[in-house]
Amino acid sequence: MTNATSPAPIRNSSRVTTWRWIAAVLALSQLAALFVTHADLLVTLIMVLSAATMLAVLRFGLGSWWETTLLVDASVVFAGFTVSMLVAAQGWWWVNVAVLAAMVAALMHITRLLVRRSHDLTCQRWLAVLATGTFGLYLGWAGIAVFANVAAALIDSGAPATVVWWQLVVLVAAAGFAIGLARMLRGTPGYVVGVLWALAAIAVGAAQRGSSVLTTTAVAAGLAFVVASVTAMRRRRI
Repeated sequence: MTNATSPAPIRNSSRVTTWRWIAAVLALSQLAALFVTHADLLVTLIMVLSAATMLAVLRFGLGSWWETTLLVDASVVFAGFTVSMLVAAQGWWWVNVAVLAAMVAALMHITRLLVRRSHDLTCQRWLAVLATGTFGLYLGWAGIAVFANVAAALIDSGAPATVVWWQLVVLVAAAGFAIGLARMLRGTPGYVVGVLWALAAIAVGAAQRGSSVLTTTAVAAGLAFVVASVTAMRRRRI
């Protein structure tokens, strides 16, 4: 449905086109960062989907009056990822927490627009689904990654890695944040998958370190998140 306040000339203005190119180039630059880092499967998938999504947006556009805002936020996210890889390689964990937090803020805005203002989009449905799924998945990973990097920063600052209680606090905080976002984003599938994948990785990592308490907590957090997400999805349909 076309918004009456956003005629076609505005959507196809040179400013929108410029930001489509910027976002597409920065999305592709993330792929280059993968060659110098040891990214896991989820991160690799997110980078590939980001590049595919932005190339599709470059070609077809989203056709909404807020597209430029979304593209600016997306550019912040993509540039932030490259910066995050660089500072993480240097072990600057608190700097990385700040970078990831900025990325999460931008991703929250993007995903909220795509989920709660989907009626503004005039692009083909497959592109809307691709963009919503991609940025939701990105947010799911990045949101948990912030807390994982907080834990890494605390250990680097002297917190004992063998002490469980403070790690439980960080994990519970991550789960609470994820549940709150699931409600705000109405349980959008991409976000749900991203969070569950990240929590599963935490559970597996804790199990490999022999921490049954953290493993159990991560699994319980995942189950609570699923319940909250399903509830949010049902409310969305009402």
